[in-house]
Amino acid sequence: MVDEVDRYSHVVLMISKTVDELFPETIPKLGSIRGELTRITLNDGESLKSIRNYQKVMRVLIERGIPRDSLLAYVGGGTVGDLAGFVASTYKRGVDLMAVPTTLLSQVDSCMGGKNGINFSGVKNAIGTFYNPSSIIIDVDFVKNSAPDMIRDGLGEIMKYSLIGEHTVFNLLQNGTDAETLQKGDSLSRIITLCLKLKADKVSKDFRDRNGERRDLNFGHTIAHAIESSSKNTIHHGIAVATGMLVELYIGETMGVTDKSLRSSLSGMMARYSVPRIQLRSLGLDTIVSFIRNDKKSVDGKIAMRIPSDMETMVDVDIDPEVIRSHIRSYMDSNESVARSTI
Repeated sequence: MVDEVDRYSHVVLMISKTVDELFPETIPKLGSIRGELTRITLNDGESLKSIRNYQKVMRVLIERGIPRDSLLAYVGGGTVGDLAGFVASTYKRGVDLMAVPTTLLSQVDSCMGGKNGINFSGVKNAIGTFYNPSSIIIDVDFVKNSAPDMIRDGLGEIMKYSLIGEHTVFNLLQNGTDAETLQKGDSLSRIITLCLKLKADKVSKDFRDRNGERRDLNFGHTIAHAIESSSKNTIHHGIAVATGMLVELYIGETMGVTDKSLRSSLSGMMARYSVPRIQLRSLGLDTIVSFIRNDKKSVDGKIAMRIPSDMETMVDVDIDPEVIRSHIRSYMDSNESVARSTI
């Protein structure tokens, strides 16, 4: 990393406080770089992605007179990357960005693709830009030493890739035993690489998410973003994506466009790797639907969703939010138990 940053006159390092404390020996020492260094330590988590925190970082950059030919590097998970990317894309109309993702979720997905953003008025990523890092550095040792819940969070997105065309990843997950074995094993680096290659291929054909090529990557996310927002971001993204895919596959089955074997395969993988199912009933149907109405993929009052038909084919469906409400209610009735008391 030091070699990458040494050509810049100034480097801004935005680093997760958690990562800084957990991996002091892994974080590169930048004291010897040629340029001037500004270090900003951040408390990560969805609450980081706010206008207030964006203003705080921008104020530091402006007060210190950071020039446009500087490098902004981030070290942390997806929320740190989202804020750092948004800052890099908007400060003086854009400075170079380096990504050093440290969680499985960010390494396998959010570090690539150029989507940056902050949350506003309770809506996830309501404000954002498309801005690619100039370089991405992935060190799998961060992941191999992560807490188990962080691994399960990343597995939600990995399972998505396995169902939208990455058959090798699907087979690796099917042949695996549990999350801990996967975390410590040799296949993790291969899985990360395969997922990023698939994402790079889709993003390169539709960087700004306009012509539909990139929409495969949104599978599970319409419901997932509503889950996250309904829980006030107490439910992590990858966990929400896993349940989001279950619900969207159920909708596809109900509409007659999705093979039932896909939901069965996903359910099996979630059980094998201890990825929990979110109980939608606990979040409230009305609350979930209210956030779905604000989904960025809303067109003419309908929500554009892309759902797998089978392991080879994705299909587009445009659904009225009230129809989605009906499907979610049916999903809850069929898949979520209701506690009953006997008097």
